[in-house]
Amino acid sequence: MASRMKQLGYTNIRVLERTDRVGGKSLTLYRNYTGECIQQKDHMGKVDTSSCVAHEMGTCFLHNGYHTIRDLVDEYNLSWVVAPEGRAMFSHYAKDQWHSQSMHDFVSASIMDGIKQKKISVPFWALTEELKVSVALVEAVAKYNALHKEIVGEVEFSMPSRLPQESLERINMTFLEFLEGNDLHALSGFLMFAHAAQGYGYVTTIPAFYGLWWISPELLNGYVQMSFRQQLESLYDPHSTFLQSIRGRWVHDLTWLMVGGTADVVKRTTTMLPEGYQKIWTTMAESDALDVRYGVEILEIDRQLHDPTAPVRIKYTQSSNPTEVIEEEYKFLIYSGPHAHAHKYVKDLATEEETIFSQLKSFVLATTIYKSDQVFDYTDQLDAPIMYSADKMSGPHQDGTWYADRYDAAIFSDELAFRNQTRVGYQFYENFCEVDSLLCDSDRTPNQNFHMEVSQKLLDKFRAELAEQRVKNVRVLGQYPWPYFHHFPNSAVMEGLPWDLFEMQGSRKTWWIGASACFESVHDVTNYNLQLLQSYLGATVSKGRVSFE
Repeated sequence: MASRMKQLGYTNIRVLERTDRVGGKSLTLYRNYTGECIQQKDHMGKVDTSSCVAHEMGTCFLHNGYHTIRDLVDEYNLSWVVAPEGRAMFSHYAKDQWHSQSMHDFVSASIMDGIKQKKISVPFWALTEELKVSVALVEAVAKYNALHKEIVGEVEFSMPSRLPQESLERINMTFLEFLEGNDLHALSGFLMFAHAAQGYGYVTTIPAFYGLWWISPELLNGYVQMSFRQQLESLYDPHSTFLQSIRGRWVHDLTWLMVGGTADVVKRTTTMLPEGYQKIWTTMAESDALDVRYGVEILEIDRQLHDPTAPVRIKYTQSSNPTEVIEEEYKFLIYSGPHAHAHKYVKDLATEEETIFSQLKSFVLATTIYKSDQVFDYTDQLDAPIMYSADKMSGPHQDGTWYADRYDAAIFSDELAFRNQTRVGYQFYENFCEVDSLLCDSDRTPNQNFHMEVSQKLLDKFRAELAEQRVKNVRVLGQYPWPYFHHFPNSAVMEGLPWDLFEMQGSRKTWWIGASACFESVHDVTNYNLQLLQSYLGATVSKGRVSFE
């Protein structure tokens, strides 16, 4: 937001940053193959990543709809994306708990199971398994896309316009209830993990509003394109430049005819940044010469609401001199922390603000960087550097399980070690506070040596899960239990609180931004900023840049 404000000509902008880095939940750890090389800096003060692999502890993926992020990568001349190949899918559809399937085989098995249970119907002429799966998937995607447009409408940025009461009533349920109630069972298996894997909640409990927000037609169409491309690769030479070029256009056009328009020819639905997500924000701060004050601990924010012309007063300390209290005045406040905790710092919250923020709920998404020997049918092969355990994303009874994992060295450098693999494992908690008081909802962030307080109960659960999967020689290097995805419960969505928040923007000398205002994904957070700049300042937005043209 500070960068885009500078593009609009604002000059007196200051960022008060709690940690000693920019990026928030974009936390990249750079480690070499021995697991050492931790955030080493060269003589210019920059992190030397030349001999290290980027391990994402927070923000990690881009899907085919992340246009604003891709624009930022281009704008700041960063290295382009790497496409993670392959997924090791563990589920009850596989041979046993130690054997995995490909993503395609998992989705096919879930659809065939639905057909067997008579939850999915296919035409009589679909005789082969591949044909049954393809027909069921395409019909479900086409129907979902049509429903999405009917209910949500056209979305310019990422947050939809206020939904009419009729549309709200159609989504007054969980996301799974929405899928099942609209005969979209063919998507249930795929979306069960596609939604929960990102830390956005179980489809069995998350409001349908957020499922529709995240699972856009563009994302689904990209998956269909990818599925078709993979099937064609079994028939044609994947190394033929000519076949690759005509195939991309042909698959795009076929997808458009069957399930609706897609913006781009999709080569990969999911990609990553070889230099890490945090590189975007550090490069932006340096290139745009942003005035960032690090190690800030806010003591008090007083907006002096009694006088519309009075400045916003902020008192804070800095880690460089923690005994000195700094008091400064500003014309306007842009607050990006968790809104549910704003009362700790903003001493004059209005009743409207308190009412909205008190309704926000959150989860815990824990990432653990660790070393171990290879995992059977996952990191013992180069074609599956990412693992999902689909059954462990089915509902709150699976809280705390090791449901996903990523082997970054195999993604970025084709390194496949037998022992001492450095990987990132994932655990998710919907009901977190009852597990450990340390995990209770807070505004905690990694401290200045990149570590949060360790939850021993969370770590014990992680180790037990690895042991059950026969993973040997585990050594935990760090753990990050993020307070994650602040969102409104279904009752608050039905009351229109997400839009009430947007419509109060600018009042009381404040913009409320960040994940609490919209959706946890980096795509939505950045797009929400652009939406504010356009709606309230009249800015023109083009490829992520803003101006007053």
